[in-house]
Amino acid sequence: MATGRKDSDVRPGPNRYVSRIGAALHLGRYIEDYHRPVIVTGEASWQAYTRYVATATDPETGLRGEVPLTLVEHYDGSATIRNARQIAGRLPADTDAIVAIGGGKLSDTAKNVAELARTDIIVVPTLASTCSAYSTVSVNYDERHRYVSSPLHPRTSVLTLVDPALVATGPRRYLVGGIGDTLAKWYESAPIFDHAEHLGPFDLLARESARLIRAQLLEHGAAALQALDEGRVDVHLQTVVDTVIGLAGTVGGFGGAAARASGAHAVNDALSLIPGAAQVTHGEKVAYGILVQLAAQGLEDDIRALLPFYRRIGLPRSLGDMGLAPTPEERAAVLGFAAGNRMGFSAAVPGITAHDVGVAMDEVERIAAQDDAAHAGMAHDD
Repeated sequence: MATGRKDSDVRPGPNRYVSRIGAALHLGRYIEDYHRPVIVTGEASWQAYTRYVATATDPETGLRGEVPLTLVEHYDGSATIRNARQIAGRLPADTDAIVAIGGGKLSDTAKNVAELARTDIIVVPTLASTCSAYSTVSVNYDERHRYVSSPLHPRTSVLTLVDPALVATGPRRYLVGGIGDTLAKWYESAPIFDHAEHLGPFDLLARESARLIRAQLLEHGAAALQALDEGRVDVHLQTVVDTVIGLAGTVGGFGGAAARASGAHAVNDALSLIPGAAQVTHGEKVAYGILVQLAAQGLEDDIRALLPFYRRIGLPRSLGDMGLAPTPEERAAVLGFAAGNRMGFSAAVPGITAHDVGVAMDEVERIAAQDDAAHAGMAHDD
C-alpha cells in the first residue's frame, strides 16, 4: 500500500482518457499488452456492454467489435469493501490488470479490487451517472447501503475508455442523476474557495473547471436528454457525457479533498440512512442536496433560479419527488449525520448544526411547494 498519500494531493485523473463513438468496440486492442487482465462488471452492465458490441458498428472504420476473451468476475452491486475483498480473493495470482465495465458503484468496487491486488485498472463506463470512472476515489457503503467512506486510491486508472454510444444505451434516469451530481461540483466547491485565505494555481484551475461544468450542463443538459430520448448521439449528448465523467473529476483532482464534496454530498450520504433511499440514484439525492445547501447558505434566489432547470430535466426538488417520507426518528438521524464532523457540510456552511440542516430542508420543501402551486396555476390558466 502506498504511503505518504494525502487528500490534498493533486490527482488530475487517468493516465489516458479516450472518448469517441465506437471506442468500446475495440477494448481488446487497449488491453492486449496485458498478460492476464480480468474484467470486473455487473450483471446489467455486462449485458449492456455485450449487447452493444454485438450490434454496433464503429462509425469511423465500419468495423464491428468483439468481446475480449478473458476472465469475467461479477460484483454483487453492494459497493462494499467486503465484496471487493471477495473478488480480489478470486483473482488468478498473475492478474496484471482490472478492467472495470459498468456504472459508478461498479467502478468504485473495481478500484478497491485493483488496490487490493496492486494492479492496473482500466475503466469502461456504461453510464454517465458520476465521475467515478475518472476519479481516484471510491465511495463505499455497508450492507444496508449506508455511506461508510470515500478512500483515495494510490493509483489512477491507466485508461478511461468512454464510448458515448454505449453510455446512451443506459437508463435515462442515470444520465439525469449524472447531471445533478455533476452540477454540485460548482455549488459545493464555490463557498469553500470563497472561504479560503489563499488559492493556489491548482485551486484556481479547479474553480474554473467547476464554473465551466455548470455552464456546460445548463447549456447542453436538456438537449442531451432530448437526443437520448430520440435515439441520437449528438454533440449535446457527447458534451454532457464527457462533462459528467471527465470534467467532473478534475475539480477534486486539482482542488483536492476541499473541492470534492461539501453540503450536497453530505445530504446525499445522510439520506442513505433512510430505508428505500437506495432506490434513488446518487445524483438525484445530490441534486436535492444542492438545494438544501443553498437554503442553509441563505441563497433562496439561487434555489429559485435552479428550479426551472430541475423541472425541465426531471431532477427532484423535494423529498416527495424522490418518494422519501422519513419518520421523525429517521429525519433526526439524517440531520445529525449531515451536520456531523465526518461530513463536509461545515466546509460550505461553517458551524452548521443538525437544527440548521432541518431548517434548510423545510425551506426547500416550502419553495418547492410554491413552485408546484405556481405551475399548477399556469396549467389551469392555459
